[in-house]
Amino acid sequence: MLRPTLLITGLLLCAGLAWAPQASAEPPLPADSPPVLSPNDVASEEEVIVRMQGRKFIPSTVRIHANQKTKLVLQNQDVELHAFVPGTLFDGISLNVVGNGAPEFGELGFRKVIIPGEGVAELRFILRQPGRYPFICDMPGHEMRATIVVE
Repeated sequence: MLRPTLLITGLLLCAGLAWAPQASAEPPLPADSPPVLSPNDVASEEEVIVRMQGRKFIPSTVRIHANQKTKLVLQNQDVELHAFVPGTLFDGISLNVVGNGAPEFGELGFRKVIIPGEGVAELRFILRQPGRYPFICDMPGHEMRATIVVE
């Protein structure tokens, strides 16, 4: 009779340990950690709008500033799906995606966002590296291409 009691006591003890509150202190972030971007934090934010219309990105060249918080607004003005596929531009970059698009992330981070007809996706980010970065719509038959220039 003593063994079932010990077994039940042991189970209760294990369950209690599993549900015990965990220490909530998080280690401090390193000084060079990427900034956290919130959709509600719009202080000193640069806004760039790219429309998708007639199977074209308008404008075909987008200029943004390095080290500047940027909100890239992607407006699909067609009734068909479009995608924003920036290649490796956002590899390892922290970004925030909102709107009614369907973002896709991979091992290195953000890969693309599919935007429904008459939909909008907003990306917030800070790019550090100047350069020219092509982006495309990879929907079958669309062949839409444009470029982001980071100055």
